[in-house]
Amino acid sequence: MDFRTEIKVQKADFGISYADRLFFVGSCFSTNMAERLSALKFRLTVNPTGVLYNPASVCQLLQHLLDGRKLTADDVFQQDGVWNSFLLHSCFASLSQQELIDKANAALMSAKEALAGATCLFLTFGTAWVYRLKSTGGVVANCHKVPAAQFERCRLTPEEVVAECLPVFQELVEQRPDVRIVLTVSPIRHWKDGAHGNQLSKAVLLLAIDQLCQLLPDNVSYFQSYELLMDDLRDYRFYADDMLHPSKLAVDYIYQHFADTYFSAETCKDVACVEALVAAASHRPFNPDSFSYKLFCERNRTKLAELQARFPQLDFSRETGVFSEQK
Repeated sequence: MDFRTEIKVQKADFGISYADRLFFVGSCFSTNMAERLSALKFRLTVNPTGVLYNPASVCQLLQHLLDGRKLTADDVFQQDGVWNSFLLHSCFASLSQQELIDKANAALMSAKEALAGATCLFLTFGTAWVYRLKSTGGVVANCHKVPAAQFERCRLTPEEVVAECLPVFQELVEQRPDVRIVLTVSPIRHWKDGAHGNQLSKAVLLLAIDQLCQLLPDNVSYFQSYELLMDDLRDYRFYADDMLHPSKLAVDYIYQHFADTYFSAETCKDVACVEALVAAASHRPFNPDSFSYKLFCERNRTKLAELQARFPQLDFSRETGVFSEQK
């Protein structure tokens, strides 16, 4: 008997390998996947201006990077002695205006280079609800606890999401005809919108993504992270204590679907080799001076040399340091 509606893996028409450069932007689900891949030595950039939740802010960031725009004094404000920007996450908050601008522009410059070299973008939309600054009408990435009276809260329509995304995606494709853009909807529920409000928000995102996939079928596709948690796992044991975020087990499950979707058999073998080496470097011996541990390090130095020869672009500096200590 079957006791759950299991979503079968559908292999993508393109793959991800260690030759690729990946670019993740969006809600904390993007961060979860990026952390897994980063630990496995994939080259990637994730949320260079902090976590973003709505598609308008995601596309605003991408457009700024494509234009090479820098942050100026007009983009920042001071409140309670702290400088912030409505374009940035609060992790950039500074006590100095210039410090904020310098930190932001350094991040934007690095992200611009990363985007230019990215072969695949993973964009995760968390909510269709946005906050517009009344003085400008623009959507903000973060309200920074500015009084609510200064904002208008509204829910984007599917047509508005498409209008935000399509020009940016078309410019990306024009510059890089082979670029792949994978869209996902975060399975994390925004409970402050209420159960019905959250569902309406997710529905907007799903409808908009479907239109974008139809408009740019050769470059834009969808990964079912939302459905994997809501329709496949579908049980509170797969949620964290707040009953809103996925548990570690759920993230593991979604990551496995991700790997099965985008990794070829060869990439899976490469990932297994890297994963074993990373795990070996995390080993803490009872007696570092023992013959057995010295032999352990010697064997792993050999494996490390083989991997470095095959993938000279990957960063194995930590593992090199661990194993070289025992020469």
